[in-house]
Amino acid sequence: MKTILSLLFILSIFSNLYFVKSQSVTVLSDSIESFGTIETVGSGASIYSFTLTSKLPTNITVTPCFGTFDIYVSLNNIITNKSATYYGAWDPTVKALGTNLKALPEKTIIYIAVMPLEEYDFKNKTYAASFSVLISTNEQELVVPYLPVPARDGGVDIKLTNGGKSGTISFYKTGNSTDSYTIYTFYGTRPKGSFPFSACGVKFYATENNQKIEDNGDNEASATFTGLNTKEPTGLTVVVTRKTKNFSSAYDYAVFNAPNSSSSLKSTFLNLIPAFFICIFISFVLL
Repeated sequence: MKTILSLLFILSIFSNLYFVKSQSVTVLSDSIESFGTIETVGSGASIYSFTLTSKLPTNITVTPCFGTFDIYVSLNNIITNKSATYYGAWDPTVKALGTNLKALPEKTIIYIAVMPLEEYDFKNKTYAASFSVLISTNEQELVVPYLPVPARDGGVDIKLTNGGKSGTISFYKTGNSTDSYTIYTFYGTRPKGSFPFSACGVKFYATENNQKIEDNGDNEASATFTGLNTKEPTGLTVVVTRKTKNFSSAYDYAVFNAPNSSSSLKSTFLNLIPAFFICIFISFVLL
């Protein structure tokens, strides 16, 4: 009996190893965002890898676009449980999950597993998680210069007129000539699982709006909307994209005619800063 149980145990281990090894692995490039979507929890984790070409410290950032997930970071082997080198549990109070690894030997393979936690219905489809993965061996030189930072902490001013049927948003540009700006809108209540704190999150649930953005001088810009529904909230977010590497950041999330406002002429804001700079990381230093 003991022999049979031992064989079953060994078979279960090999079965689990085969399951992990049989999963496709996406190879990451240094300081280049990779985007992924997992439709169902049953699909399991999405696996990413990065092989160090020299002994360098490494920063890992996984930014939510939609849904919820945990992350697991392991070295040279894929591990999708809490015995991984780093385990990052989903935390709705932070803008991304990530960790910093000290300098590791050349040819070390870093594996990142993104494990979905829940399924959501959106636009007649099921989604568990959508996200971006970024790994960098030199954030200060390879990421920071190419990531646009919304001016004045991403502040957006709103003015409603005509009883809430018209409204204008104004904001300040970054001052970088390679940056472009796009407004995204969403009508009604944001769906469960949506994430308005990241540019990819805004792009996932909201729709690009072709409303013209006017330049008002001194880096100030504005856009005016008409025909607003005073009985339905209209959410707006300005997304700025830097052409060099197509990194994007979101300005404040604003809502025209928010239902929780005491007056239909009020609007609500969520003060946001780009995820790369406000993530609360639990740093893990290898012993």
